[in-house]
Amino acid sequence: MIDFRYHIVSIVAIFFALGAGVVLGAGPLKGTGADVVQAQAKKDRAALEDARAELIQAQSLDKYRDDYVAKVTAGLTVGKLTGKRVCVVTMPSADGDLANQVQDTIEAAGGQVTTRIALDSKLFDPGQRQLVEPLVNELVTADVTFPADSTTYQRAGMILARGVAGKEEGKLVDSEATKIISGLTGSKLLSLKPTPKDRCSLAVVVAADPPTPAPDNSSYNDAVDFAEGLDAGSAGVVVAGTPDTAQNGGLLKSLRGDADATKSLSSVDVANMPSGQATIVFALVEQAGGKAGQYGGVDAKNGVAPTAVQAKN
Repeated sequence: MIDFRYHIVSIVAIFFALGAGVVLGAGPLKGTGADVVQAQAKKDRAALEDARAELIQAQSLDKYRDDYVAKVTAGLTVGKLTGKRVCVVTMPSADGDLANQVQDTIEAAGGQVTTRIALDSKLFDPGQRQLVEPLVNELVTADVTFPADSTTYQRAGMILARGVAGKEEGKLVDSEATKIISGLTGSKLLSLKPTPKDRCSLAVVVAADPPTPAPDNSSYNDAVDFAEGLDAGSAGVVVAGTPDTAQNGGLLKSLRGDADATKSLSSVDVANMPSGQATIVFALVEQAGGKAGQYGGVDAKNGVAPTAVQAKN
């Protein structure tokens, strides 16, 4: 590919040649400046054509790679989630198209997406903590026990899990769950669609790319705690995002830096790629079996995906 600096040098050379042509045009070197400019322009046109050809070839190869991986991995994931109910939870500002791709992947693997839950930025606003804490205590049910050392957001995650999820398949949305869903949506902390009839056993949390400038990783502590609480009230949670989310200022970076969180939560940092979407399925299967792992291409402790043994039917 043609380096940007090369173009700058070329442009400077062209203007220099033009200037030289103006000065020498009426003198003994008349025509030389124009010849230099013409020759340089011809070189630049040739370089541009070469660069365009390289770009077209690279784009074609990228499309081939993605199409090939999508077809191959689709075959590997078929039936992996048959009989499993899955919730898709999106973090504030998460990419809706990415969430759609995650849902399509789950359904192609045989899973049933019971509901899509969009968390509002209000939920993690430090100024709203005085709303979250009493609401959590108000919505807690008799069958939910908070660990003594749990945080407000771990408890909030457990409350959401009681409303939409369960550790086993076949849990219905009962009156207690309905009360929780109404309380959380009524307070504008999240929205939910459709209203589920069945509770999921597994959940995928779709992370948003970090804003610019990137925040400190500690700003995601509450979100990580929330995902831990959701995991505690379900059979497993996978947090999925793009490579940016696994770098400084991203949710996955924060999650992977929390030794306690990585014991229970799985993460996939290439959810925008076909291979990463297949890995989400494999990670859900692994979560259902009581294991967790950190997968992807950016500082992923457990490699690109669960092992072939873990991914077997």
